[in-house]
Amino acid sequence: MASSNAAKSASRREQLRAAREREAAAARRKRIIIVTVVVVIIAALVAVIAMAASGVFSSKSGSSTKGTATTVSVRPPNASPGDKGVFSADNTNNSAPVLTVVDDFQCPACHQYETVYGPVFESLAKKGEIRLEYRTRYFLDINLKNDSSVRAARAAAIADTFGKYQEYHDTVFSNQPSQEGVGYTDDQLRNSFPQAAGITGDDLAKFQSSYDKGEMNAFVDAVDKNASADGYNSTPTFLSNDKQIKFTNSAPTEDYVMQIVKAA
Repeated sequence: MASSNAAKSASRREQLRAAREREAAAARRKRIIIVTVVVVIIAALVAVIAMAASGVFSSKSGSSTKGTATTVSVRPPNASPGDKGVFSADNTNNSAPVLTVVDDFQCPACHQYETVYGPVFESLAKKGEIRLEYRTRYFLDINLKNDSSVRAARAAAIADTFGKYQEYHDTVFSNQPSQEGVGYTDDQLRNSFPQAAGITGDDLAKFQSSYDKGEMNAFVDAVDKNASADGYNSTPTFLSNDKQIKFTNSAPTEDYVMQIVKAA
């Protein structure tokens, strides 16, 4: 009897030991999977940042507009001087250093930067640490053989009429198709995107009328032409008071951004 009990006790201990080993192995596999996923995500982001910083996403194969700088008579309320771009309505300090983002709504690297740096930029603008400006290019329409970049830029400029440029800008990038070249539909640009940005009711009807009439077309063309004339033919490009800067941190803090901005 004693021998039988001892055997049963040993069997239970062996079962418990085996169960603990299985649990430990499962925990190790879970940690390996999590670490692998995190490493892949960070590596992908760093690669995109490196490519963008080196000008991989460039319009050198064909710029959307060429020529000298130009101005227009119809512009959004927050247009920057000389029709260079549009200031964010988040800005609270007109004497703060100007942080300029040169982007294209179909640019994958711009989307990556917007995801990582956008919230930091907007927070700094609201705190009065920077004055945030956007200069939107649309050369990718040529590369991708569509017109989504220019239509999105026109719609964003119209959104500024309703104090919603920043919200519209962010909405477009957050809905950028995963497949490059798919672009944006008119229904998105004139209906779902403005509503997501907070343009509704009578304002939505006015937005759609302005979009259909092309009231900001000339302004958007001027912004693109001015950026080309200034030599900003790669997106994203970042400027601090018109001096080109680069952001390379994949997990930026406000202090990091301000260090780069002030060092220019």
